[in-house]
Amino acid sequence: MYSTREPTELERVLLVRAYIGNESEEAGTTEEMIALIQSAGGSVVARESQKRKTPDPRLFIGKGKVEELREIALRESTSTIVFDHNLSSGQVSRLEEATNCKVIDRTELILAIFAEQARTREAKLQIELAQLQYALPRLSGMWHHFSRLGAGIGTRGPGETQLEIDRRRARSRITFLENRIEEVESRWKVVSAGRTGMFNITIVGYTNAGKSTLLNTLCSTELYTADKPFATLDTTSRRLILPDNSKVLISDTVGFIERLPETLVASFHTTLDVVRKADLLLVTVDRSSPSRGRHIDAVRKTLKRIGVNESVPRLTVWTKCDAVDDFRYPGSGVAVSALSKFGLDVLLNRIIGYRDRSLDWFELMLEHYDSTILNWLYSNCLVRDVTTREDGSVRVLAGALRGYDSVEGRIDGVDTAESFVRLTKPPEQPMRDSEIEYV
Repeated sequence: MYSTREPTELERVLLVRAYIGNESEEAGTTEEMIALIQSAGGSVVARESQKRKTPDPRLFIGKGKVEELREIALRESTSTIVFDHNLSSGQVSRLEEATNCKVIDRTELILAIFAEQARTREAKLQIELAQLQYALPRLSGMWHHFSRLGAGIGTRGPGETQLEIDRRRARSRITFLENRIEEVESRWKVVSAGRTGMFNITIVGYTNAGKSTLLNTLCSTELYTADKPFATLDTTSRRLILPDNSKVLISDTVGFIERLPETLVASFHTTLDVVRKADLLLVTVDRSSPSRGRHIDAVRKTLKRIGVNESVPRLTVWTKCDAVDDFRYPGSGVAVSALSKFGLDVLLNRIIGYRDRSLDWFELMLEHYDSTILNWLYSNCLVRDVTTREDGSVRVLAGALRGYDSVEGRIDGVDTAESFVRLTKPPEQPMRDSEIEYV
């Protein structure tokens, strides 16, 4: 598997893209692949493309184009060819034999970048699992020999081929990694259980859209950031204090990309769980990117792919507005600059609005001050107001994040509870369903 390295020089790469059927040739997709290759330690010295009705089952591209690639590789002194497609093991083997170059497909490239960026134990476990799941069905294509190992003294049967040995070892390692990731997931569930009383926000978006920088600015933290794809692979959660002095939980997680490899989606299930369980998604979009429309579409598709409920509110946050001359932005959302802090006050107040609309508001009357029930309310609800009246009774105005039943079940049988009234809207703020936006 890939490991962290310190390259002494950039690897010279020939980039290949085939446009299948009616697929359009977009400059943004090529530029993105160049950025990915650079992030993996390569430098694109030549680009080639071909339009085809369907992929060739043996080579993906035509034989004539393959011969061109061999000649270009010789001329440009490169021994690495990267395809902006997913290839079968057989296609890779035949292409390597025909071009005398190492051939890497899109998934393998992205997996390599993830491996380079992995910093925590959890991320390293998940990326190794993804790499093995990707490699296992391709092992047969990696072996050009199938010679049997001799049956030695004390062995039964003809022995195993090297391919069978590698498959067995890979499956054993996959099982080991899956067990370790399950342990991590169990610990994460314990931590998450202690946060059920908080409003959970998750920042999502295309890779390098400014998610970590936004979290750093909002929470005054110093998470690692870099102007390159997939600088963040782990989920980081912080408490965010809103203008009304209430607290919410805000999380940053791995960025998305077009055609995100299935092995990554599966192995990063635990990391992406914070997205599925969010009460509000802040969908960051790089306002300065000419490919922002395509990025929005990729994020929408990825959210659906990983199982995010469409009912979860999504607020578009246009980032890096300091990098453009025109601060106007299309459609709904909030325009911000994490560097100049432009628009952050608007964003925070919008978060309050979403939070308040998501709560089940209620009025609770207590016969007298009851520290036990009040402490529970402060830990599990948003308490807007506590008023002690002349007769000693206490009026509590609060919102339940997890439904009325969670509160009514807790106060049921409490002697000091006189009445519990459900409210139809947030106090002092009208309910405006039309403000809920979806990307």
